[in-house]
Amino acid sequence: MNCFKSISTQEQTIQKSRFIGYTFIGETKQDILRTLQSIAKEHPHASHLAFAYQLKTEHGFEPYYSDAGEPSGTAGKPLLQLIDAHQIIGGGIGVIRYYGGINLGTGGLTRAYGGTGKLALTHSTIEAYVEYIKLKLNINYNELDNYIHVIHSMNGSILDKGFDEKVSLLVKLPETQLGKLKERFPMTEMNRF
Repeated sequence: MNCFKSISTQEQTIQKSRFIGYTFIGETKQDILRTLQSIAKEHPHASHLAFAYQLKTEHGFEPYYSDAGEPSGTAGKPLLQLIDAHQIIGGGIGVIRYYGGINLGTGGLTRAYGGTGKLALTHSTIEAYVEYIKLKLNINYNELDNYIHVIHSMNGSILDKGFDEKVSLLVKLPETQLGKLKERFPMTEMNRF
């Protein structure tokens, strides 16, 4: 499985229609929808915004696509096929179309949307997908710097800190590093969030 490390925007014109392809990253459906709304706001006069994405949830992989008013299967479906072919998780591809007055037919639309999506995809950086978990840790104040250093060295990040009798950390960590973290700090209470 793979994910986008960097995203891209690419454009082409096909028979007077302007197609603008975007790749985007999102961990949740809400992330994806916010990104799509932002793209739509950038192009308020566009004819269509077709898209496809795939997320990993607690129920497994959840692919989704929208043809955005184009004939069924001609816009979003070729984008989803690109995502499947490159095994992308946690992101997607969107293509804006400004209609140029010439009907492309179903085959032409499929090639135009798929080609524009592929153009954006090939200009993006793709890396191996890493499964992350969220943990809540309660630690002593004098241990904070050490924990931060170790978590960052494991490619994790601190999402939130709370200060009370102890320091409460909300941590995002590659799942493969959980055993090492428990080994390093065996007395620390770690709860999945």
